[in-house]
Amino acid sequence: MQGNFKRYGFLDDRVRFLKGWFKDTLHTAPISRLALVRLDGDMYESTIQALDALYPKLSPGGYLIIDDYGLPGCRAAVDDYRATHGIKEEVRIVDWTGAYWRRSHG
Repeated sequence: MQGNFKRYGFLDDRVRFLKGWFKDTLHTAPISRLALVRLDGDMYESTIQALDALYPKLSPGGYLIIDDYGLPGCRAAVDDYRATHGIKEEVRIVDWTGAYWRRSHG
C-alpha cells in the first residue's frame, strides 16, 4: 500500500498507516478531521465499525467512498448507518460495486 501512495506522490509526513483490524485501530486513531474517507470493509461488521469511527470526523463538503457497496453486507451496513444517523445525501453509484456521497452538513 505504501508503494501506491509513493507512486502517486501522496506519501509524505502527514500520512499514517494503522496496522490492525478496524475495531482495534480506528476509534483510537489520532484523527480529528477528514476530507475524504474511502472504505473497503467488504462485510457488515467491518463497514459499520469504520463508519462509526470515521464518519463523525468527516468534514462538511467531504466525501465518503464505499468500495464494496455492491456487496449485500456492506450495503446493509451503509444503509443502516445512514438511516440511524438521518443521512439524506444521495448515494451515487460509481460502478457495479462502488458508491459515494458528499457530506452536506456536520
